[in-house]
Amino acid sequence: MKSILLTILIIVLVVLFGTWPLSILAKVLEFLTMLIDWLAKALNVFGWNGLI
Repeated sequence: MKSILLTILIIVLVVLFGTWPLSILAKVLEFLTMLIDWLAKALNVFGWNGLI
């Protein structure tokens, strides 16, 4: 039910405001991805990428 409401909200936003809110969201998520990737590389001390 929650995912259906989220999908409807995204469709309404695209219809009302165009695609610029989605492009802003994409930039924010890209920045968060870069931060998480940097953190993963910083924590990979021995080059093992985890024990499993």
